[in-house]
Amino acid sequence: MNKSNCNIITSSLNNTSRKTKVDDIVSKEQNCLNITYINTDTIDSFESNLSKVCKNSASFYNISKKISSFIFSLISVLVIMFAIISASIYEDISKKILFEMPFSWSLNDTVSLFFVALFFIGLVMMPSILDGESSQFKEFLLSWFNKDTRRLKRLSLMLGSIDKKTKVNIYNVDLLTSEHWFWKIVIKALLKRFISIDFYVRNDQVKTVEKRLKKLECLNIYIQKEKNFFEDDSVDLLLSNKEQKLFKLLQLSSSLIIKEDKNRFISLELFEYCGRNFLEDTKANNTQLISGFQNFINRSFDDFCFLRQEKSLQIYLTSNVKVQSLEDEQKRLSYHLRNHIESCVKNFNNPISLLILFYYVKDVVLDEKRYLIILEKFIDTVYEKQQYELIDLYWFDIASLMFDSSNIDNFDITNNSIYRKISIDALNKLIFLFERNGHFNQALLIVNYLYQINPNKYAVNLCSLYERMGQFDKAYSSLPSSMPLSTNQKPADSQVRYFQRKAWIIVSQRDINKKEEGIKCIAKLKELLFLHNEDNEPLWLWHYYNIKANYAEWEEDFELAILNYKKCLAIPTLGAFEYGATFVNISIAYRLMYKLNEVKNGEIINKSIKLGAIGISLKSSVGDRDEMPVVLHNQALNILTKQNLNEKEIIEVENMTSEGIKILDETSSIKRLGMLLIENIISKILSNKNIDNDINKLKNHWNSMDENEHKQIINLYKMFSQKYKIEFLETIK
Repeated sequence: MNKSNCNIITSSLNNTSRKTKVDDIVSKEQNCLNITYINTDTIDSFESNLSKVCKNSASFYNISKKISSFIFSLISVLVIMFAIISASIYEDISKKILFEMPFSWSLNDTVSLFFVALFFIGLVMMPSILDGESSQFKEFLLSWFNKDTRRLKRLSLMLGSIDKKTKVNIYNVDLLTSEHWFWKIVIKALLKRFISIDFYVRNDQVKTVEKRLKKLECLNIYIQKEKNFFEDDSVDLLLSNKEQKLFKLLQLSSSLIIKEDKNRFISLELFEYCGRNFLEDTKANNTQLISGFQNFINRSFDDFCFLRQEKSLQIYLTSNVKVQSLEDEQKRLSYHLRNHIESCVKNFNNPISLLILFYYVKDVVLDEKRYLIILEKFIDTVYEKQQYELIDLYWFDIASLMFDSSNIDNFDITNNSIYRKISIDALNKLIFLFERNGHFNQALLIVNYLYQINPNKYAVNLCSLYERMGQFDKAYSSLPSSMPLSTNQKPADSQVRYFQRKAWIIVSQRDINKKEEGIKCIAKLKELLFLHNEDNEPLWLWHYYNIKANYAEWEEDFELAILNYKKCLAIPTLGAFEYGATFVNISIAYRLMYKLNEVKNGEIINKSIKLGAIGISLKSSVGDRDEMPVVLHNQALNILTKQNLNEKEIIEVENMTSEGIKILDETSSIKRLGMLLIENIISKILSNKNIDNDINKLKNHWNSMDENEHKQIINLYKMFSQKYKIEFLETIK
């Protein structure tokens, strides 16, 4: 039995004095011998280090090593020579007996026979000698012929120069197998020599090390489970090959992907997902993680102090993690996650996981709807898990500040804002989250953006926000004078659409005989939409205000029409199709207002042109070829109404109308073809181009147009007739 007292100590691997690979495996202090193993160490490097530490026996060790090698070689040569000589003598005697009988027996023959007999008896008795009492001879032979046994003797010889009362500290041998040279040779030698040995191990390896020490017959084994947290003291040198791989994965699963992020949050959900699906080791069997996954997480908390947790869902990398450059791995992981966004969103419930996922895929996802589901789930989990500070830390870097929905002049800038793309439910939660973080002005902007959906509901929200800001007068005035106590349910879609369609058909035809009926339909539509307490569908409201704007135009009340179009633009979560149509309509309203006023205000027509350009951009973004010719005609008319055109504007009109005519030809349509032709002709007149073919086209198409289009063509022609005369239009005029 070994007389060593062994202490198994946890959570103290950082106590090792070895911090780099070039440091010695063995180091000696006053009354302490430190031994730290890493996965690149060999038995030869260990012996070499130990010989340096054992200075008193170093010379003797080197000499004895050379002498023992020489003696071993000498004995081997003598044994081989004896065997060869014996075989040769046996051959000579055999020849004499077989071929020279009878022959005279001499002294030489007696000596030869003695050697042969001795060699034969030796071979016969060898098994008995090896298995003799105490097997001393066998052990002696093993000590010469077995490399491990020779190493054990050499180590014991070197360690003999060190006081047996010296305390020995052994680090990082707990993951080695029992057949590893460190356990088979080094630890055996240490246990035979020293009284007190401390093993510094991982928490989950205590039982394994204890079992091995019992097998080696240690005198006493004590277990000391420490709770030691350390900082700025990296132990990544001690990691095994598998742990090194998981350590990289741990960094890949952190907020280090976010540039200039100082929080270094870690997502265990993403870590687990990548362990199952991303690493090559685990692709063959996706039901299991790489070996030791959960153990590594525990070790990262308790043994390596790589991780720390201050809040239930916020785990972060400590200063003990020395960040590695993993750009290639991050890029590979980005493309992998891009292909599995839906699966990740479904399984991730920590907002930090979703945040890291978003930053991985945001630049490689082509369909914006796929990363929007990440952001909406992020908002949901922040709201549900009450991780409010994440909004303050990260949201505005993702989505920027909320825009002012009442300002339509910057709509083209804010059109791609995330706030326009996420759901109403997500926006409602953002109001609450902004309030919790003290971003009251941002919350107010979202409330105003959503106001039309449910005025009563968002009036109360406005009141609450102003009260939180200490603006009590505004809080009181934001409330409606009375709150209807209606218990009406939200109307069916078919009910709303019935009155929408009826009112729209009447105003589209400008049927004066049915105008009163159309107005009654609008009144009924208002009743359906605003006499219940639930949120209205955005599309319902858009149609309602668009129809009201058209009736206002019918009355030539363009200011009221523009007001209603602005309400259309203020409705959230609509698409480019609806917003584009509204911008086209509002640009027409501004143009008609400009024409109606006796005093021509250049700002009005310029605004008409600007808003029309936004409408074209939005319509183009959704590939709307059906209405695009009409949109292009209206924008061309907006510009031509200005009359005093520069060269750039003339070219723009010609290009737009040519594109509109081309689309009509490709779709076999003639809708507003006459207007496009006359606008195209006028642009060519202004740039002094030949228009004969274009006039012939207009003349041939004349009878296919209705009376309203005829009037519009004549009115537009009159604006420019002083510069060029078109014969058949002059006759009509």
